[in-house]
Amino acid sequence: MASWRHSITLRLSLAFALLATLVFAALGVYLGRSADAHMAELDAHELLGKLVLVRNVGARESSPEALAVRLGDALVGEHGVMVAVDGEKGAIFRWPADGSAARLTSATGSVGETPVRLALDGRDFRVVAGSVHTTWGAPVRAVVARDIRHHTDFLDELQRDFWLALAAAALLTMVVGIAVARRGMQPVRAIAAAAGRISAGQLAERIPEANVPPELAELVSAFNAMLGRLEESFQRLSDFSADLAHELRTPLHALRMQTEVSLTKPRSSDEYRDLLASNLEEYERLSRMIADMLLLAKAEHGLVIPHRETLGLTDLCRQLVDYYGILAEHLQLGLDGENLAIRGDRLMLQRAIGNLLVNAIHHTPPTGRVTLAVRRRDGMAEIVVGNSGPQIPAEALRTIFERFVRADQGGEGSGLGLAIARSIVVAHGGGIAARSSGQLTEFVITLPLAD
Repeated sequence: MASWRHSITLRLSLAFALLATLVFAALGVYLGRSADAHMAELDAHELLGKLVLVRNVGARESSPEALAVRLGDALVGEHGVMVAVDGEKGAIFRWPADGSAARLTSATGSVGETPVRLALDGRDFRVVAGSVHTTWGAPVRAVVARDIRHHTDFLDELQRDFWLALAAAALLTMVVGIAVARRGMQPVRAIAAAAGRISAGQLAERIPEANVPPELAELVSAFNAMLGRLEESFQRLSDFSADLAHELRTPLHALRMQTEVSLTKPRSSDEYRDLLASNLEEYERLSRMIADMLLLAKAEHGLVIPHRETLGLTDLCRQLVDYYGILAEHLQLGLDGENLAIRGDRLMLQRAIGNLLVNAIHHTPPTGRVTLAVRRRDGMAEIVVGNSGPQIPAEALRTIFERFVRADQGGEGSGLGLAIARSIVVAHGGGIAARSSGQLTEFVITLPLAD
């Protein structure tokens, strides 16, 4: 019962029925009043005609007796009409002669030529009255009444039939409203059914948008877009878990095997010390990998929020060149460019550019060259890290910024450096790209300039 009280279908149906009932009721009242007014107009026309008849007879006849005889002849065949003519000395004429008009004069003392409705002897009449000029000069008053029972009976029957028809129309409108509302709610039920079918293994479910009403098209589109985002997020989570499990399995297995081998026979304290030192290095590498993965997971969900401050981009790059210069003793490492100002997080940007710089140094052969350039292009700050090394295949360039992807499969890195760099750059509202041709490979970072 509680569900029906909150049902949209029921509410719409009741609204339709109520609106139709109000419209039909107003129309019925208007038609009833119009019919009553029309009948009143016809009665008034007939009553005034009879009053004119009395006045014409009074103007021609020379005595009250002659007036009564002439009126009697004139009213032969009239039904539902009462006429009373009275002079100074009392009644002159009554129609009909059965005495039913006897109370007419006493009950209509204040009636004039404007028709009024009166109840006499349990019957409804419309009545008019007026003075009659006679040839004998005595004042005469005539009262004409018409029985309107057949009119009232007709209107009562019409009203009764109308209310029955109104009740039937309201019921029919409600039934039709329920049918229309239920059909109109079909897309909503389709959305509910689709939502019920969604599970971790069934995120590809979508609602067809072909035959959706315009009122629900935006809802269906938003729902499908939400399902797309959920599917994409779940896929990223699955890939994340699979990648992490794959990358952690090998070092953990190596640590286990190394420990098991060391325990197979007694060893010296120096051997145990070397084993623990090796394990500690591996643990630190795993800890860095996990921290990097957590950073990437936050970045994918928009949870990496850089601290904004104004930075001199060339000064920042010079510090990185000085810091990593020890790794490039066998290389030519240079910095070129203009001093541009950006707003961003110093530590994050140092890490992003540093990852690119370290990657370029590791993939540059001895006596090769690594360059770091800062320049303005199309209203943006551009940082280019280039190195003279082996060309990266085109198919590898398309996935080089993904997690655990290495351009050289034999490399020692975790495959997270470039992915972290991209996440940091995107969090700053910039972009990153890679290009490689011949003996030159370049990674290009674009960042918004400071206002």
